[in-house]
Amino acid sequence: MRRNAKRALAYLFSILGTVLGLYVGGYWLFARPVYWLVTGFTASTLTASILIINIFKIFIASTVGGGIWCICDIIASFFRDDPRDD
Repeated sequence: MRRNAKRALAYLFSILGTVLGLYVGGYWLFARPVYWLVTGFTASTLTASILIINIFKIFIASTVGGGIWCICDIIASFFRDDPRDD
């Protein structure tokens, strides 16, 4: 594979991992559960099961987002320049 194509794939996977990590960990598992907790509390529709599930999602948000980023960074490392290729 050509050197520029490998570098482009490495950048692509790095950016993809960052965006997916922020989207899944930051939005789906952190921002939305916080919003649901606030709206459920203000509308007096908050139940114990909703509270427990959303708190669990909030606690694992950074772990899941970081895990997605790490996996994509490992994939990107396969395409990064190897100094032995020069």
